[in-house]
Amino acid sequence: MLNRLQDGSDPLAWEEFFSRYWTLIFGFARHRGCSEHTAEEVVQDVMLKVFEQKDLFNYDPARGRFRDWLGTLVRNRVVQRRRRPADRVRAQGGDADLAPAEPQAQDDTADAAWEVAFEQSLLLVLLDVIRREMDPRAYLAFELYTLHDLSGKKVANYTGLSRNGVYRAHKRAVSRLSELGAAYRKDGQLGDRLKRAMRERPPAAVEWSLNTRLEETMRSRWGTPKP
Repeated sequence: MLNRLQDGSDPLAWEEFFSRYWTLIFGFARHRGCSEHTAEEVVQDVMLKVFEQKDLFNYDPARGRFRDWLGTLVRNRVVQRRRRPADRVRAQGGDADLAPAEPQAQDDTADAAWEVAFEQSLLLVLLDVIRREMDPRAYLAFELYTLHDLSGKKVANYTGLSRNGVYRAHKRAVSRLSELGAAYRKDGQLGDRLKRAMRERPPAAVEWSLNTRLEETMRSRWGTPKP
């Protein structure tokens, strides 16, 4: 995906980048004390930065991971946005003196927080891959049984599958998660990690808002819709 982004001629790569990382960036900004509005601005800032400077992807894997590069970019944007509440109010015609300051983050261990957020975001991406691969009823059975702790009997009643079918769906999805790179299976934490990631997934309205804002911004800057 990074190579396709760098080339700049594959619009699907930009959509893939956005769909894969917006929840990560938004969630991390919220955990660092940003309001929902400011977290959306952080996502937009990062996406525009990536769009404008494709040379940012010319990195040496031996010198650092992509997640570290992205984490540095996101943390810098969070800091900048949290320092500029008055600027936002002035731009909207308000009174800068009445601008509510962003609440201070409770935890200063940003690097550790970023690692947790990245892993949770990765799990959500892998879940989406599995959802597209599996039969809809089988995936629903997996989600109800694994992520919502319903019994095999209840899941079978809801989905119309047999209990064995429910257990097979669960086994297939967990095995596929491991094949795709999801950790924590051996130490028994995979289910808990998935539940946490699902709980912290931003509302669908946030994605709609971000898509709209990015499209409008890119049209105003370049006369082109969001890639």
